[in-house]
Amino acid sequence: MDSQPDQPLILVVDDDRSMRSLLNLAMTEEGYGVVEAKDGEQCLSEYMHYQPDMVLLDAVMPGLDGFTCCQRLRSLPGGDRIPILMITVLDDQDSVDRAFAVGATDYITKPIYWAVLSQRVRRLLAAAQALTQAEQATQQLQSLQQWDALLAEILQCLCKSTPVLTLLDFTVAKLRVQLEVERVILYTLGDQSIVESVAPGYPSVLELCLADPGLEEEYKTVYQQGQIVAIDDIEQEDIEQTELSDVAIAQLTPLKAKAVLIVPLISHGQRLGGLCVHQCITPRHWDQPTTERLTNLSNLLAIALLMNTN
Repeated sequence: MDSQPDQPLILVVDDDRSMRSLLNLAMTEEGYGVVEAKDGEQCLSEYMHYQPDMVLLDAVMPGLDGFTCCQRLRSLPGGDRIPILMITVLDDQDSVDRAFAVGATDYITKPIYWAVLSQRVRRLLAAAQALTQAEQATQQLQSLQQWDALLAEILQCLCKSTPVLTLLDFTVAKLRVQLEVERVILYTLGDQSIVESVAPGYPSVLELCLADPGLEEEYKTVYQQGQIVAIDDIEQEDIEQTELSDVAIAQLTPLKAKAVLIVPLISHGQRLGGLCVHQCITPRHWDQPTTERLTNLSNLLAIALLMNTN
């Protein structure tokens, strides 16, 4: 398979080698990447491995035929969204109805008119991309609404003079769910207190009695400048940007953290503590919207801490 990062990938499935070659050539000439499968079982395997953007699926194949394969594709992760164009020699109404019943997005009959195939593929890929973009926009809007709601709740707690420990407990618990991470820690420098929300099955900072959960010694100068520390992948960290010392790795290893984000809590130029987010299941890229929202949240929490000390 030879495919560029932004190039749509087509999985071509046909038991006839000549037909696979023709389909491969047609898709390649249209600028798509292509991966091939000679039967239904290989189709399922290649789909899981490559996660293609579309499947061209022959209906009539020995063993696992295209209809059954299509139905099974729809049950795989992401299979409910991928466009599946069924290619068949069967053009009777029952076969067409069966193709749609098992989840085919569209169908085309043999012999193939290549101009028609090209148009169908282009249309189905465009429709799938538009649907993905709409879903992403909806998710972003929902995420923004959830952030706004969380900030509003914190502001309401501040207005009601909610005890600071109650506010911090509430915030870290909400934040862990909001970010879909395994651990959120909030620590203060003055009284050296720690508030934590951790997912079941993961170790607690409090139980491990770690002396430096916010890697203060590692990034003290960075925090004093009001900067955040974002480590997308501890094992693949860019040493030129944020080199992790053996001491820092020793702190993070028992916590099973794979990605770490630490935002200092600063109010009126005074650093009061830090907000730490740990993702443990997989590495994670900390995008700019997330870091900006956490910075805004940290500013609010710093105000709450400062009010509590006055």
